[in-house]
Formats: sequence, C-alpha cells, structure tokens
Amino acid sequence: MLMTDAEINEAIAKGELEIVEFSLNSLQPASYDMRLGARALATNREEEVNIEKEGSLVIKAGDFALLTTHEKIRLSRTIAGHIGVRSYFTRKGLVLLAGLQIDPGFEGVLVLGVYNASPRNLVLDHLTPFCTVEFHRLSRPAEQVYRSGEEQRLGRIPAADKDYLRTLETQTLSDMSSAVRGLSVNVQELTQSMKKLAKVIYLGVLPLLLATLAALLLFRVIG
Repeated sequence: MLMTDAEINEAIAKGELEIVEFSLNSLQPASYDMRLGARALATNREEEVNIEKEGSLVIKAGDFALLTTHEKIRLSRTIAGHIGVRSYFTRKGLVLLAGLQIDPGFEGVLVLGVYNASPRNLVLDHLTPFCTVEFHRLSRPAEQVYRSGEEQRLGRIPAADKDYLRTLETQTLSDMSSAVRGLSVNVQELTQSMKKLAKVIYLGVLPLLLATLAALLLFRVIG
C-alpha cells in the first residue's frame, strides 16, 4: 500500500523507516524527493566528482553518470520503495538506468545510473531534489531482507559500479556533433578543390585538347 506523508512520518517515528538528513521540504503528499549527494561519476570525467566541493555536476549530452543521494535510508521488513526521476528532469531528457525497487532491509545511500538522452548538457546542483521515492507498506513482513554493501552504507559508490562505468565506451552527442562539423568542413574543402580542378580543366586542359583534336583533323584532311 502506498504510504502518504503522514504515514511516512509515523513510520519514521516508530523506527520502521529511517531517512538520514531528512528534510521536511522534500516530503511530498505520497513520496519523498531525494537530493543529489556529494559523490558522482560521469563517463566524461576520469575521476570521481566531488559535487559538494564543485557545486554541481555537468552531464554532457549522450553521457552516462552514477549519482548518489544526499540522504541515507533504512527500510524495515515491512516497507519497500519505488524510485523514479523527478518529472522536471525527465522532461529535460534525464533517463533513470537503475532498478525501480528498493527492497526491505536496504540501508545506505542510493546509487543511481542515469543517461542524458537530450541534445544539451544537463547541470545538476548539489542538494537539488532529483529523484523521488515512493514508500509502500507490505501486507506482511518480508522473510528475506536485502543486505546492503558496506560502501553504500558509508555513502560511497561501490567499486563494482565504478569499474563498470569506466568500461563503457561512449561517444557523446556533442562529440558526434563536433565530428559531423569536421566532416562537413572536409566536404566543403573537397567541394572547393573539385571546383578549382574543374575550372583548371575548363580553362586550360580542355582548350588544349580541343586544339590538339583540331590539329589532328586538319592534318588528316591535308594528308
């Protein structure tokens, strides 16, 4: 059953749900907006980005990124979550590439894969609400619970996720645009060269060929 804002607050008070760095401004009528955390990785950057220090993260057109949430959450056996990108960023072309469900027992920050499907760069500021979590109360406690890795519990991006992102060989739309512009310039230069060659042939070679042909014809007639 989808939990309302009042039910989320009650679950927090009872210890069934924990949201570290909870912000009342992020609490929605039936969800909670998670804010952008301090750590991120993007395919256009070699090293992990400290968003808290830099202030924002730029995801280039066509790039992938791993984002962490500012909040840490802990779910009891009776609560599960569903994740989604806020509609504001969805309209800008940000696509979520992560499992939609948070299992009971999860503890730590969320590490979300995203893709910029727009033709423009996207700028995400530190602590901006970028994804939404719906909390659902289960009809009975789960017998098995999710065991979070130590890195996520500590607010870090798991090493396995880092390694996977770094193996991706992507060409951003901006790179492709630059390549297309370079190809266009080369085609224009080739076109100009062909025009010059045609002019040389028309003004120089062609008259010479015609004169040679005329001389041969005259020689045959006289001969």
